[in-house]
Amino acid sequence: MTEPRPTPEMIAQAAYWAAQLATDEATQDDRDACEAWCQENPLHRLTMERMRGIDVQFEGTDSIGREVIETVVERRSHKTGRWGGLALGLLLLGGGGWLTAQTMAVRTWFPDYETARGEQRRVTLADGSAIAIDTDAALSFRRSHDRRAVTLFRGQILARVTKDKTRPFIVETIEGSATAKGTAFVVRRDDDATTVTVIESHVRACPAKASAADCADLWPGDRVRMTQGKLVRLGPVDPDAAAGWAQGWLAADDQPVVGVLRELNRYRAQPVGFDAAALSGVRVSGSYPLADPDRALEGIVRSTGLRLSRAPDGSPVVTRAK
Repeated sequence: MTEPRPTPEMIAQAAYWAAQLATDEATQDDRDACEAWCQENPLHRLTMERMRGIDVQFEGTDSIGREVIETVVERRSHKTGRWGGLALGLLLLGGGGWLTAQTMAVRTWFPDYETARGEQRRVTLADGSAIAIDTDAALSFRRSHDRRAVTLFRGQILARVTKDKTRPFIVETIEGSATAKGTAFVVRRDDDATTVTVIESHVRACPAKASAADCADLWPGDRVRMTQGKLVRLGPVDPDAAAGWAQGWLAADDQPVVGVLRELNRYRAQPVGFDAAALSGVRVSGSYPLADPDRALEGIVRSTGLRLSRAPDGSPVVTRAK
């Protein structure tokens, strides 16, 4: 079942309140009225909190998008008086949907689908394609007459795509895009890089603002990393292992235990502490349940002969056995 999302009317109202409260003329009555609106519906408060964050996100908008937004805000301000940076939410989300589609810094605050740390979920998109969404991820989906596009803001997804010759299926991030030529592939975005791994059939990966010559055609087991307009091929992987997380398993095949622990920490509310230098050279193999991170940690410790203890705050710590 799709989780409730803010309506356009809620977004526009939240933008109004954010703009109003950002001015020096805001009164206590204004603040009380805004708080009363937030208490009417949990989605009102969620939308308001995210709208207040748009001003920060605006600082990271690309130069072209920023110039367009600032021009619109400046023109509007001549007619309506002082707005402040937060008022741009009203322009983008209430009255200028085309700007929203062009500005990822704003869109990231209102994803269609989102998971919390440790949560995984599966969704079926409007075109029938199935998406497995990994921990701490956010994405949106748009379908038009000539394309189907998932925008991945953060995290990792496994897409199993329904065929439609007239509308290609594309997963986009700020670093680039992956266009499905077949059925199944993984896209992961973390830090300032996007990794594409093909599980089945064929995918074309292109870094942002690149020419056709910079793109790469990928087949099962192929991986690429896109960052700063460049595409780098990585070593091949077992497609089944690469998709194991979507089945709830953290798979390791003679891998450094430090990397496996870091991956496990993505699913844990209380991260595992360890000294990477001290664990250098320790390797691990096995499959560990992501739905039970404590059990997974115990399995990794048993497999490697390492020692599991607790810090004073109760958080787990992994060290070499003495």
